[in-house]
Amino acid sequence: MPNAFVYDMEGKKTMLGKGKLTEHFTRKEFDCQCGCGTGEISMDLVEKLEKARTDLNRPMRINSGIRCLEHNRSIGSRDTSSHIKCVAADIGCTSMSDRHELLSILLKYFKRVGVHKQFIHVDVDNNKPNGVFVY
Repeated sequence: MPNAFVYDMEGKKTMLGKGKLTEHFTRKEFDCQCGCGTGEISMDLVEKLEKARTDLNRPMRINSGIRCLEHNRSIGSRDTSSHIKCVAADIGCTSMSDRHELLSILLKYFKRVGVHKQFIHVDVDNNKPNGVFVY
């Protein structure tokens, strides 16, 4: 992977550490949980999550990012999942107040959001309809 950089408001360039995608997210957070190493996470997705993380001003837990087809099937998800295309993430969120705060921020950056009682799904899948859906 090429070196990743972050720029501050004055234009100062700082190189990110090994494995870092942005200031707050690492490649490992988005890797398939089966350990297969498949795919490269969409930087469009990660950059939008970084903006949301900065607005939130506290950590976000990525429950799921990239999924290989085998892992996706093993957890009972559909073969049409955006996780297989490396363009989706599920963010851990279990309390009503946290969900409300996180949703208000994510909807500024994402056109496609899914709400589950234990996580919020976001993706940048251009082949699916925009909107908010509930699991």
